[in-house]
Amino acid sequence: MTFAARYRDIDAAQYQAATALDLAREVADGTLSPVALAELALDLAAAAEPTLNAYVSFRREAALREAATLAAEARAGRLRSSLHGVPIAVKDNMYLAGEPTYKGSRTTTGEPAAVSAPMVERLVRAGAVVIGKTTTPEFGWKGTGISPRTGVTCNPWNPARNSGGSSAGSGATVGSGAVPIAVGSDAGGSIRIPASFCGVVGFKPTLGAIPVWPGTVNETLSHAGPLTRSVADARAVLELTRGFDPRDPQSAYPAQDRDASSAGNAAMLRVGVITGPFRIMPEVGVLGVLDTAYSALRTAGIAALVEAELPMPVPREVFEAMWVTGRGLGFADLIRSHGDIMDPGLVRLLALAEQYSLADYYAAIEARRAFSAAVFALFARVDLLVMPTMPLTAFAADAEVPPGGEADAKLPWITWTPYTYPFNITGQPAISIPCGFAPDGMPVGLQVVGPWGHDERVLRFAQQCERALSLTAAERVAPIAAAKEN
Repeated sequence: MTFAARYRDIDAAQYQAATALDLAREVADGTLSPVALAELALDLAAAAEPTLNAYVSFRREAALREAATLAAEARAGRLRSSLHGVPIAVKDNMYLAGEPTYKGSRTTTGEPAAVSAPMVERLVRAGAVVIGKTTTPEFGWKGTGISPRTGVTCNPWNPARNSGGSSAGSGATVGSGAVPIAVGSDAGGSIRIPASFCGVVGFKPTLGAIPVWPGTVNETLSHAGPLTRSVADARAVLELTRGFDPRDPQSAYPAQDRDASSAGNAAMLRVGVITGPFRIMPEVGVLGVLDTAYSALRTAGIAALVEAELPMPVPREVFEAMWVTGRGLGFADLIRSHGDIMDPGLVRLLALAEQYSLADYYAAIEARRAFSAAVFALFARVDLLVMPTMPLTAFAADAEVPPGGEADAKLPWITWTPYTYPFNITGQPAISIPCGFAPDGMPVGLQVVGPWGHDERVLRFAQQCERALSLTAAERVAPIAAAKEN
């Protein structure tokens, strides 16, 4: 009997119920074929595409060819990593060698990238199979899934609702069950927003843990990270992709985790529970789900949960100063020459940026330092913080703000994401995990935030939360039902 004859058939339900690590273990023992996994991922993604609009492009021939090579390596006993043969997707603001990078814009040329971004290159080298590039708003500038190039990306739990952004397609495709891992980036919540809205895990490591290259116009806010089916999958991605790359000076901090041995056992952790971060309460439906989740965590006894708060105001003016000037002035030449085919919200940032003086900007930097110091001080009393990821569930797919929202704000998207962008200002690790469903049937995310450099502590506790909340496989995979409003 040949090795290939021992491969088992795997149907969509079995595939969608498995984590990336589950699938890779079966590749390693010769039970599953990387080619079959790639074919299934491509077929599921393509079938969902008319409803979700999660992909910019597919790489069917290349993915199957790469999967065949990985199958041969597995047969020869050569396994590249714990994710050997697993299908993944890559956000289309990251380079993948040989593929165009459009970044959600009609101004980009689509010239194939000469080299891959560090995170992508490391995953490919580890044996992951990239099936396609996923959608993003123009240059990842906002928190929804709407771009001039690709249109609207929809939510797999209800396509009338939005996917969140800017890792829009990555959240939607993992939520749909097409791939177990997608690569994303997060400079204000762009991994955690779609993770919460689409019911998946979304991890933003400490700033610089995973190198970001090419750099962004807001590099001190920008993190690379995964959206996954499980916390264990997110940990596997971090282990394979973290570490210094000279093209990102921010990645120069020590690659080892900074978790202190005294807090290494999650059962000993003191975890601050925050009901309304920055004294901003979530919607009633979200609050009910979170209360149930907190109760489950207390019953599980996985840590000492204590009431806590973030008493300072949400740092909206700090983030606005950094984001408006970075995006407005960073894309100034492009806006002046091609503004007529760009996202009007992004185009508007140039005029807003020109209203800031140098003194205004440095005042914002000073305020950032004060805010970060105040947040860091909380971790003298607790080991982790747990709170909502978002104050609301996904709203209309084609809307930039929820009903009654601040559509005329400088940055409309930060008016409804007050729990995510503050932790880009501080650079701390934060993860969103699914914790249940609101009365409207949409997913709710639970966010765990840790001290700078303590990514393992965040992941370990999040994994314990995941077990305590015990969502079934059926609850983790969206039905992609016919569009309807609940």
